Amino acid sequence: MNKFHPPFWLCVFGFILAACQSQIERTPSSLPVPALSPVLPTLSSSQQAVLSKNDLTRLIASGCTAKSPRPTAGPTEVSLFPPVSESDYQRGSPAAQVTLVVYCDFQALPCAQFSLLMEQILREFPDQVRWVYRYFPLVEVHDKALLSLQAAEAAALQGQFWQMHDWLYRHLPDWIELSPAEFENWLIEQTEELKLDPSTFRQDLQSPALIEKGKAAWARNQAIGLPGVPFILLDGQIWPSNLPINYYTVRDYILLDLLEEKQFESCPPVVIDLSKQYSARLKTAKGEILIKLLADQAPVTVNNFVFLARQGWYDGITFHRVLEDYIVQTGDPSGTGYGGPGYAFVNEISPALSFDRAGLVAMANSGRDTNGSQFFITLAPAPHLNGAYTIFGNVLQGMDVLKQITLRDPSHFPPPPPGDLLVSITILEE
Repeated sequence: MNKFHPPFWLCVFGFILAACQSQIERTPSSLPVPALSPVLPTLSSSQQAVLSKNDLTRLIASGCTAKSPRPTAGPTEVSLFPPVSESDYQRGSPAAQVTLVVYCDFQALPCAQFSLLMEQILREFPDQVRWVYRYFPLVEVHDKALLSLQAAEAAALQGQFWQMHDWLYRHLPDWIELSPAEFENWLIEQTEELKLDPSTFRQDLQSPALIEKGKAAWARNQAIGLPGVPFILLDGQIWPSNLPINYYTVRDYILLDLLEEKQFESCPPVVIDLSKQYSARLKTAKGEILIKLLADQAPVTVNNFVFLARQGWYDGITFHRVLEDYIVQTGDPSGTGYGGPGYAFVNEISPALSFDRAGLVAMANSGRDTNGSQFFITLAPAPHLNGAYTIFGNVLQGMDVLKQITLRDPSHFPPPPPGDLLVSITILEE
């Protein structure tokens, strides 16, 4: 399943929303991507057998499309949200690949929940993720939205912004029902615990500059039209409004962003010789599996598989989808079930092959011509898959190993732990 970013990711977390669960359970699916054009012509077995390297190069060129893993933000979106600067409050590595900017209100319970979520994310991705906090005080909704912002700013003047940030969210039940006057007194009482100078804090808390800063944040974000809090930007892209904000969705987005470092900017070159026979040895946590690759039936697909295997794409990844008496699926280094190599290529449907038995190796996709890196192996006949998925291999040895791979259904929520490891794939050439 291929890489995705908002705003066109809108259906990708169907397994979380349970909107597409029946389809996920029924087919080896992958993220929808645009159909490719032109379509790879159907070749007979005799035609495939005599393909030259130049022929295969042309087939790959006509049947594969490299696609940008990330859309470019439009000028309006760029102007609405200023780039992260040294004036922003940040946690995580400044060199992090993934940046989440959150606009929040200290008196909003969803922001408190998101704060705890981000602490967990930063523990898991200390070097890869940066968290940027920006104010959006909902002054028409919360009576202490401005005063709590002023408290954070007053603490920041003493180098303690994040300490106050954490304190306000963790102790939200203690002050959310207080009147503004009672809340101000409560804040002063916390200064010793927070290692703040009480007299300086009290003076700064009601300083005109901090009051104006809070009002300006409200006015600016209201004018932009932010719908509420938390309002999240992931690497400059607006978090889709129809997706839940929880640890699992945020983590999957991050894993897919991190996958970009491995993705390719172009389609694979020709790496196979069609006069030779190819097989693949899969080393897994449960044992080894030997697969015969059918380059005469699916030359573009086998070329892609051999290329990715030799690039180490499949090394150390998980079997992310394993359904009893159905399929074993892998091929996504992110482990989310939505990752791909950065390009997509067409189906190669051979009339000589069908899903009539266990041990067939085929590409997973989300529709015609959306193949990438994910593949599955059948554990039983699956005739309903005929004509929709490219068969490019069959198991020679190791069906007993396949049947030992731990079952894992990613359509469940919360998702199960990572599956068994695919240690490596070695390509054998004769």
